[in-house]
Amino acid sequence: MVTEVLRRESLVNRHQPVILLPRTFGLTLAFCFGLPLAQISGTLSGQAVPTDSILALAHRLVAEASLLANQGHHDEAENRLRRALTIRETALGLEHPDVALTLHNLGFIYNARGRYEEAEPLFQRALTIRETALGPQHLEVALTLNSLAFIYGVRSRYEEAEPLYERALAIREAVLGPAHPDVAFAMNNLAFFYAMQSRYAEAEPLYERALAIDEIVLGPNHLEVAHVLSNLGILYDDLGRYTEARPVYERVLAIREATLGPSHPDIASILINLASLYYHQNQYAEAVPLYRRSLDIRKAELGPEHPDTSLAQENLILACELLLAQPEEARQRQSGIATESAAVLCRLSP
Repeated sequence: MVTEVLRRESLVNRHQPVILLPRTFGLTLAFCFGLPLAQISGTLSGQAVPTDSILALAHRLVAEASLLANQGHHDEAENRLRRALTIRETALGLEHPDVALTLHNLGFIYNARGRYEEAEPLFQRALTIRETALGPQHLEVALTLNSLAFIYGVRSRYEEAEPLYERALAIREAVLGPAHPDVAFAMNNLAFFYAMQSRYAEAEPLYERALAIDEIVLGPNHLEVAHVLSNLGILYDDLGRYTEARPVYERVLAIREATLGPSHPDIASILINLASLYYHQNQYAEAVPLYRRSLDIRKAELGPEHPDTSLAQENLILACELLLAQPEEARQRQSGIATESAAVLCRLSP
């Protein structure tokens, strides 16, 4: 199954910081616009290794770029893809599908680094090649449509993005059938695109359909289920439907803890979403321990100087200020947390 943009609200390549307290939807926007690194390797599956030595070199360069991208070494991945592109254009011509694949993967690298102006013409060229060489209904066409739509969306060119997301979904439904996980993924992308524009009535049924497909095909405890659930929880949260959002977030947390362990950075992300839910309801005593745990995870996993760690610390500070500003009698009546206990939770020393 191919993976690409908008799949996970909690990955973001961990390089686009956003303050997480004011509103959950706005806060997790950067998460939803994350670029899962598996995209670049997904396009390599099934590609035969060429026997010609120069093309074999290009193939090896693309494979190395895939590994480097998955490790976050984008400079090195970019250099290898540029070399592979030059080789393939020279050996195969400018309109070959392998040239399109290399263009697409190089565009992915630029997307991952926020270099959207450079990525856009690469995806446009890859799309033209793939439509001509593979046909307008090919799955690789849908892949490039999605990536190009992502660029339009992140640059607020919504009228250009929407038909591309819709076409990508239509291609996958036609080729794969209505109940395939890649179809669910395309629904999730389109739903998030709608939600980003506050078109919640259009987004919600798509999230629900995507969730139903993934639960049946992948199982109720799959990470992909958690990804769609998280986006659905964000929608509920953004609409103020907190009683619906809470069990959704709690289920995401349970799935991720069981699958990833208690200290994975993605655990910190859903903890922040759940904490923000309490924060929006002025339930600071419930929010602070979750913000505390998210900060501890990010400090341990990402380091104290990482931007995501700094944001988690800001979340904790803001929630603590409001918690400690409450009269002690009121705080203990609501949560049973004494001043001393709150102070321990709010301590920022290493």
